[in-house]
Amino acid sequence: MFGGSITNVINPSTFRPNSVLIIVFLSNKIYCILYLIKQNTSYLINLFMLYKVINYFKKTPKNNTTMTTWKDIIHTILNGNPTPDKRVEKTNKEWMEILTPEQYRITRNKGTEAPHSGEMCSSHELGKYACVCCNLPLFDSSIKFESGTGWPSFTAPIKDNAIHYIKDDTFGMVRVEVTCNSCDAHLGHVFPDGPKPSGLRYCINSESIKIDKA
Repeated sequence: MFGGSITNVINPSTFRPNSVLIIVFLSNKIYCILYLIKQNTSYLINLFMLYKVINYFKKTPKNNTTMTTWKDIIHTILNGNPTPDKRVEKTNKEWMEILTPEQYRITRNKGTEAPHSGEMCSSHELGKYACVCCNLPLFDSSIKFESGTGWPSFTAPIKDNAIHYIKDDTFGMVRVEVTCNSCDAHLGHVFPDGPKPSGLRYCINSESIKIDKA
């Protein structure tokens, strides 16, 4: 109904016509609401209360992400990245015409913005974060978290094939660079020090993404 699976079996012989069972699943946790319609309550009131409950949970954002782990990322780097749903390719001149100078520096020339300088760092609006270059959905607001690093941080991508992983050994260290799998825009890096359950921290430049509000 709202994602997940029903684990409790309802016995049809005990389910009366004057009862309604609503089962709601949010954030991988099961919430059950048993709404009993009493015979002496008007149908209008019952229908109104039912509408309010269902409408509330419809407005609750879903955790639309895939569960990628650090082991998955290493395997991807060694064996090849997944094929994107689409490819977007432009010349440098075309990218310069649609991006701001800072967006171009970061996304096309692998730049990095100063910590705590990006507007997306402290944003908590509901929606999906997409690539600023090609509009590919990358991250969901439900898995954005405060890492204290000064850059927007996420625990997982929306889809396995949304992100391209590259071994980065610049500056005398070994890291994993993340780019948009559709247009190759530089996004940032991913680290294995994030919160559970993925244990990942996608450290992303604000200038590389934009939010499509829910």
